Amino acid sequence: MKTATAALLLIAATAFAAETPDLQMETRIRQEGFRNSRVMEIAEGLMDFIGPRLTGSPNMQRANEWTRDKLTEFGLSNAHMEPWGPFGHGWSYDFCSVRLIAPDVAQLWALPRAWTPSTNGAVRGVAVHVKLETKEDLEANKGKLAGKIVLLGDEPVMKPHEQPQFNRYDNKTLADLGDYEIPGRPRFTREEMLKRRAFGRELSAFLAEEKPLAVIIPGRGDFGNFHVQGAGSQRDNDQYPVPSVVLSDEQFGRIVRLLDAKKAPQLELDVRTRDNPNAPTWNTIAEIPGTDKSGEVVMLGGHLDSWHGGTGATDNGAGTVVAAPDGRVFMNSTGNPGMATAGTGDVLAGMIAGLLAQGYPSIQAACLGVYLHGLAGDLAAKEKGEMSMIAGDLIGKIPDAIKKTTDVTTDEHD
Repeated sequence: MKTATAALLLIAATAFAAETPDLQMETRIRQEGFRNSRVMEIAEGLMDFIGPRLTGSPNMQRANEWTRDKLTEFGLSNAHMEPWGPFGHGWSYDFCSVRLIAPDVAQLWALPRAWTPSTNGAVRGVAVHVKLETKEDLEANKGKLAGKIVLLGDEPVMKPHEQPQFNRYDNKTLADLGDYEIPGRPRFTREEMLKRRAFGRELSAFLAEEKPLAVIIPGRGDFGNFHVQGAGSQRDNDQYPVPSVVLSDEQFGRIVRLLDAKKAPQLELDVRTRDNPNAPTWNTIAEIPGTDKSGEVVMLGGHLDSWHGGTGATDNGAGTVVAAPDGRVFMNSTGNPGMATAGTGDVLAGMIAGLLAQGYPSIQAACLGVYLHGLAGDLAAKEKGEMSMIAGDLIGKIPDAIKKTTDVTTDEHD
């Protein structure tokens, strides 16, 4: 890649060259950051006061309204909410309780998966642990799951934490990080991902017909931490047919062991969710009017949404902005909404790390990585379509993106 990107230095020398830094302005910027920062106030408002902000949920609307009012308070002009969409089904939950009621009584740690329905009040049933990963598995379990609480997934292996949770990097560790290797084969190929999606639709139809009381999956964490996202989606006719929750791995393992020991564990679930078929969605927009360059526009943006189990920001989006410490801002022109899929952020991080390892200055590595990442996404979308694109498609187009950029550079500088 070193040879392939060498010509990009011709772009970098021009695109990233800056005038002599204004040291007085830099001092003012640092003063704002170190002395006048309101980062904690903003973080507490979004994370503690409003909380999780799933797109299309009431909390997301509260976050849009809160940021609009906060930007007005900060003195920005024309702070307002601009609608976008249609998004599809909004979803939120009001209550979730999962309990073991036999052979012991215990409150369990669980959260509902997004876009899954409510239970009909508190429901009780016998737990069963089944494997539903192939068409043959579905055939083998026909007529066996009605009225049961189904545990899907292998018993988690809880590994000991032998090392401290936090370590400072030493010189060797930093040197090792510099020897970055481009990732190999993605976890799933495009064909494998399409097969998984097709089977997911078959599984949903199977569950709708079999009518178990609920589905429980493990949380893929430990020490009480677990990951929760969605089942189904916001699209019409893509909602999960039965209530479904994520359970902490420690407690999922306990239920599986009780089943293996023939102790017939029973569970109680009470899950209350809300579905909004035509959820309104907004971006919060505000302006800082310019002076001597009032005819130009600089865009600076960030994510406001989060999954319902956390309070931070998630996902990536097209139109990435890179900001330099001296106040320069670079707006990327590549990328598309199809890149908002699992794994693409990891690809971007890997590309920037690879450029840093080759000796590119940090701002050049960031800008170049973002541009090539978005261009690879555009090439993949042109071939696969935005709706069906996965991270592996983007990885496959990185060489084409580099070639396309170096070809333009060569033509312009021959």
